[in-house]
Amino acid sequence: MECSKCITNNTVKSIKLDNNEICQFCHIQNGMEKEFPLNEESEKKLFIIADKIKKESEKLAFDCVVGVSGGRDSSYLLYYVKKILGLRPLAVHYDNGFDSDASVSNIFNVCKTLNVELETKVADWETFKKVTKSFFLAGVSDPDTPTDVGIFKTMYDVAYREKIQYVFNGHSFRTEGIEPLDWTYMDGKYIQSIHKKYGDGDLNNFDNFYITDLLKYKFLRRIKTILPLNYIEYSYDKVEEVLKKELGWVHYGGHHHESLLTKFVVSSYLPKKFNIDRRMTSLSAMVRSNKMTKLEAKKILHTKPETVDEDNLREYILGKLDISQEEFKKSFKEKNKNFRDFKTYYNIFKYFKYPIKVLYKLNFIPKLLYLRYFGSNY
Repeated sequence: MECSKCITNNTVKSIKLDNNEICQFCHIQNGMEKEFPLNEESEKKLFIIADKIKKESEKLAFDCVVGVSGGRDSSYLLYYVKKILGLRPLAVHYDNGFDSDASVSNIFNVCKTLNVELETKVADWETFKKVTKSFFLAGVSDPDTPTDVGIFKTMYDVAYREKIQYVFNGHSFRTEGIEPLDWTYMDGKYIQSIHKKYGDGDLNNFDNFYITDLLKYKFLRRIKTILPLNYIEYSYDKVEEVLKKELGWVHYGGHHHESLLTKFVVSSYLPKKFNIDRRMTSLSAMVRSNKMTKLEAKKILHTKPETVDEDNLREYILGKLDISQEEFKKSFKEKNKNFRDFKTYYNIFKYFKYPIKVLYKLNFIPKLLYLRYFGSNY
């Protein structure tokens, strides 16, 4: 089974095709294109938003929070926010202990060149290690979820502390696409559930994001999320040229390879255990955006993901997480699982679907996040 428009296929277990054999992710992106059309007015909207932010935050030290990883998208986002929009961002980085040398260098060079203050939150290593290890032992398809949650929590903690009302996100639906929930899922209860069954110790020092945090940041403080890349033409080649020329940015080898943990997950662990290639989501998005043909995307997908030394990388990750070869082999052979096999907030989110819809209408949460959880209306 494969979508007639993009390259999404039945490795996505939740794929749904309409009468024209077009998948739900194509419908979601089509809806996003209608809401964020690329024309001469689209970027002007960003400058209007930026002017509003400047007025609202003129008495604060910073206008917004921008999360940085040293990757292409977050680096360009920081450049765009500071140099093009003229805002005063506070760069925030979550250090989970797996940053590549290239990503560390990129973060330093980008922030220094742009004269942007950087705040780094270093994860409590013993706790983070145990939580991430529990995800591998659980046999779920998103063992980097603890990192994603830590990043999310840290950005909003900093925004809350500094009384900043805006968090900027570097995701673009035209290049990154929509990750199926069956592949990657994120909420605090999910982490709690997996750690309780497969981990040890408590979560007191883990940067978890509970539903009470959602209420605190979104309802009480009303912190909004802005995705500037949805408003502009975004070309990987042109962006990297700017970053290298103006900021001394260096390429780190492959998509999401700025983190050694994520590099292992996407290039080795997921393809071998789950037959999941996360490149499918970004390649499909670029087919829908006419950035490449379906044939070109398939050709890329059929090439092996970039790795330097797969065996050494696996040994490094397992060793650092204190996962023995026996534990890894056992979990690797067991039944594949995802968030539906554990306790999560998902049913609560579904129950409050319409209040959450109001949140995205008010820019408190991205529309794409809403659609990812609740689907399109085709």
